[in-house]
Amino acid sequence: MMIFRSILLAGTAACLAACGGDSPVTAPPPVTMTPTPSPSPSPTPTPSPVAVTEREVDPRTVASGLVTGLANHQIFVPGTNRRNRLFVMLPGTDAPPRVYRLIARTGAQEGYHAIGLAYPNDDAIVTLCTGSTRPDCSGEVRNEILTGQDTSPLVSVNRVNSVIGRLIDLIAFLDRSFPSEGWGQYLVSGQPDWSRIAVAGHSQGAGLAGFLGKEVRLLRIGMFSGPNDPGPAAGQSALWTARPNITPAGDQFGFTHTADPLAPVGGNTRNWEAIGLGAFGGQVSVDGRSPPFDGSRQLVTSAPPNPNPTGPTASPQHGAPAVDSVTPLAADGQPLYRPVWVHMLFAP
Repeated sequence: MMIFRSILLAGTAACLAACGGDSPVTAPPPVTMTPTPSPSPSPTPTPSPVAVTEREVDPRTVASGLVTGLANHQIFVPGTNRRNRLFVMLPGTDAPPRVYRLIARTGAQEGYHAIGLAYPNDDAIVTLCTGSTRPDCSGEVRNEILTGQDTSPLVSVNRVNSVIGRLIDLIAFLDRSFPSEGWGQYLVSGQPDWSRIAVAGHSQGAGLAGFLGKEVRLLRIGMFSGPNDPGPAAGQSALWTARPNITPAGDQFGFTHTADPLAPVGGNTRNWEAIGLGAFGGQVSVDGRSPPFDGSRQLVTSAPPNPNPTGPTASPQHGAPAVDSVTPLAADGQPLYRPVWVHMLFAP
């Protein structure tokens, strides 16, 4: 089943809400988000309304043999300002793509085609690897979820269920179904043209985005509230984070809340440092500031989450950097972190 709608974005955005991250949730019906009276981290003017086409696509209409991660993919097509680039958002544990509509819409407003991708995210990586004697447990699990290769005994993900397999199949489906929209440019010989693609993720999705940067050259990487993967010993970064980057560290960004109880800032920054983000400076708060945030790739916030959350959440602070239901809104109704998202992922 595919649901189609075209909207004009302006003022307060309507969204579906649930918590992202590491806890199972059931997304409630659409509700209107109430603006947060917090000061914006940037004086960037509210963007003009931009026509964006939105769709929901049932993954089972795209490919057969899917066994999990069956929430609808979210599809966003930019208007006349197309930049021939694609943004892919990977949800956190057990979260459906539709709870990340605000950041995906922002990408479409900035001229990107955008996809919120459903994938096998039922189990938290930290939970799977707790007690494991495999030193690179989280790296092995992430590799299998991304590629469908048999790299971990803890998960069973084949090609058609994997992140990359689903992305390839979805782009090909969209190109067949809507040939005038330009989706075909993101596949070359049946494989993603990663040089045109920015990938971000929240919580579990953050680690997948970071791991993918070890495998391919992406346009940008955004890691929200993660990765918090443990290393082989207490206080150590996950082994995979120290692998050589194919996507340069300068094109990777992390963003987290300083009071996140599910993915504490110390674990996130330890892994960001191992990935190489420390070469551009330490943590920099975005609160009350404008890009480029002293050039740092390690961004943090202490701003209160939306005081009127539009859905249940295991932790408002964990979700605040990217999840619709708890991300704060500025006085004009725009996402408070919109300038941060643009800087991380969509800036020229």
